[in-house]
Amino acid sequence: MNNTYIFLRHALTEINENKPIDKWVITEKGREAICEVISSGIFDDVDTIISSSEKKAIQTAYFLSERLGKEVHLNPDLKELYRGDEYLETKEEYETRVWRIFDNPTECSFGWETAEKALKRIAKAIKRFDNRYTGKKIFIVSHGIILTLFFGKLLNIEQKEYFQRWKKLKFCGWGSVSGNKVTKDIVN
Repeated sequence: MNNTYIFLRHALTEINENKPIDKWVITEKGREAICEVISSGIFDDVDTIISSSEKKAIQTAYFLSERLGKEVHLNPDLKELYRGDEYLETKEEYETRVWRIFDNPTECSFGWETAEKALKRIAKAIKRFDNRYTGKKIFIVSHGIILTLFFGKLLNIEQKEYFQRWKKLKFCGWGSVSGNKVTKDIVN
């Protein structure tokens, strides 16, 4: 990687059983949290803002965009692991599915995209950014599962630890990567 990347998990989302998960939006509490993080000024020196094309990520990226007067570039390869058009089950059922994805990265459970395929997708996106930009500080807004996979791979975390890392990853949690090295873990 020839750029510095800051990865941010989107803000807290509003659970809506009448919409697929990828159509959810951020909550008022999520807006407050992202405003607090952005207003600290720690991201004021970013050159480019890139967001997943899911609404909750776009809404999150908007706050930095407004502060800096920079455009948000959308990239569908930064979307969360594809989960079909399912509606939310119980929290326990959802967590069981996420655990299965991490536990079986090459298997397609419940019609979801495999962890292996999602990880390749985000890695390819980062490689394309490296081909497009040089020596830039790039701010990326994405999602919990895919960011857990990406940081886990860079840190050589054992597969069995991914689920617990995912559970610890906070909304608006962020980490940074420079030269293929994690300079700040997204899970703290």
